[in-house]
Amino acid sequence: MKTLAYTFLVFLFSNIFYACDDDHPLPPDGEPPCGPLIDSEITAAVLESHLTGFGLRDVGRIMDDYTESSTLTTPEGVFKGLNEIQAYYENLLPAFPADGTIFEIDIQYVKEDIAYIVWHADTPALNVPLGSDTFVVQNGKIMRQTFVAQLQPK
Repeated sequence: MKTLAYTFLVFLFSNIFYACDDDHPLPPDGEPPCGPLIDSEITAAVLESHLTGFGLRDVGRIMDDYTESSTLTTPEGVFKGLNEIQAYYENLLPAFPADGTIFEIDIQYVKEDIAYIVWHADTPALNVPLGSDTFVVQNGKIMRQTFVAQLQPK
């Protein structure tokens, strides 16, 4: 009888602490229970990785922060999945060559799953007085990003 009571209590407590509701059904294998993993420290680390990849002009490193489900929204349109996002960066990065580009972050804000930056840059061909990115990070990956910048040819 004690074994049955103990088994029942373990079952009860595991369902109380780990149960998902209708808004958060059990995810596929390999994902955290009851929704995406959201953590300010993880979001900050993903932002740092993204900025490092951008600073190195390393498309492969930049792409490590995205998934096939990621989207990048820009004034040029919405880019979905790894192939479209990679193509966007391959077209964007030449405008920001490593030699001769000054890129400075003016505002950086990270809270839970949101990272927000406001920046400016000066490149050999462009003056960028204002740029902004917002990142939604879940499970250690950029799931949604918005990007806008004032690109003024010199």
